[in-house]
Amino acid sequence: MMGKVAVAGGAVCMLVLAACSPPQETPAATAWSLTPQESGVSTSLRGLSIVSNEVVWIGAPGGQVLRTVDGGEHWHVTTANLAEGADLRSAHGFDANTALFITAGQPARILRTEDGGATFRLIWEDESGAAFFDSLAFWDDQRGLAFSDPVDGAFLVLRTLDGGASWTALDTLPDPLDGEAGFAASNSSIALGPEGCAYIGTGGGVVARVLRSCDFGDSWTALDTPMAAGSGGAGIFAVTISADGVLAVSGGDYQQPDARAGNFALSRDAGESWMTVASPPGGYRSDLVEQSGRWLSVGTNGVDTGGWQDDQIVWQPTVWPIEAPNAVAFAPSGEVGWIIGANGGIWRVRPQ
Repeated sequence: MMGKVAVAGGAVCMLVLAACSPPQETPAATAWSLTPQESGVSTSLRGLSIVSNEVVWIGAPGGQVLRTVDGGEHWHVTTANLAEGADLRSAHGFDANTALFITAGQPARILRTEDGGATFRLIWEDESGAAFFDSLAFWDDQRGLAFSDPVDGAFLVLRTLDGGASWTALDTLPDPLDGEAGFAASNSSIALGPEGCAYIGTGGGVVARVLRSCDFGDSWTALDTPMAAGSGGAGIFAVTISADGVLAVSGGDYQQPDARAGNFALSRDAGESWMTVASPPGGYRSDLVEQSGRWLSVGTNGVDTGGWQDDQIVWQPTVWPIEAPNAVAFAPSGEVGWIIGANGGIWRVRPQ
C-alpha cells in the first residue's frame, strides 16, 4: 500500500514542546537536541535502519541507498543496479558494510550488499508479480521476517534463519480480511520482541489488526485493535514494543493527515486488549518509537512527543521544523536516533 556524494551535517538546535491547553503536568520527554543533516538527495525517504550511533542505512526511491559511518556527518549515496527506478522502503543493516533492502512494488526483490553499497546481489525475487513488501525486521543476526501485502488471497510473510541468505514463505498466517494489507510507510509494520514474538500491523479492512506470533513465526493469530479502519488508507502504519513491554501502534488515515481518531493505541497484554489515550498525536502518524520512557511519533503534518502520566502516555505537539517526516528510529544504545522524510530530509535527534 501507500502508492504504494559526501556532504556535511548541519547546525544543532534545541527544541522544546509547543504549549498545550489545558495545562497539565509535563511528560518525561520535554527537550530534545536536533541536528539537520544534508542527505544529498531530494526524494521522500522511508526505509530507515540504524546499526549503531555511527552507522545508518536508508533505502530511497530510484534504487538509491544512503549510508553514513560517522553518525551522519557525511552521507554517501549509491544506486542498486538491480533496483533502478524502484523504491527501497524496507531495509535492515547488519554492520557498516552489510545490509538488505526490499523493493516496494514490482519487481519485488530482496537485495544484499556486503561492500558498503558499492555492489548488490539478488537474494530473492517474487515470481507471482503481485507482492508488495511493507517491512523488514530481524530478531538477531540470523532470524528475520519480511512482510508483504496478500498474494493470491493470502498474506505473504517470508522468514530467514540464516541472516537473509535464503527466505521461506510461511503458510500459517490468518486469512486476510477483504481489502486488508499493510503499509510501506516507514519500515515499521513489524515489531519483534523477546522469546520469538512478532507483531505485524495491518490496515485497509473493516478492522485494523495485529498479526501475532510468539514462536518465531511458526504459528500466528489475528488480534483486533481500535485503530482507524474502513478505508484503503486507514489502519496501523507502525508497531513498536517499549522497554517495559508495552505494545504500541500508530497510524490513522494517510488520506486525512490531520484526523486524530484511531491514530494511537497501546496494549499491556501482548495485544489481547487495547487502550487509547485522551490526548492522541496530532494527526496521521506513520511511525513511533520509545526510548527510556520517552516517545516520538511522526507523520506528514509534524512530530509529537510523549511521556507517561497517570498510567497513560500523554502526547504533546512540537514546533519542530521538519517537513513531512515519515520514519523515526534509534540506535541500540538509545543515545541517538534519526528522523527521515520528504525532500531528502534527515534529522539526528538526541534525548536531553
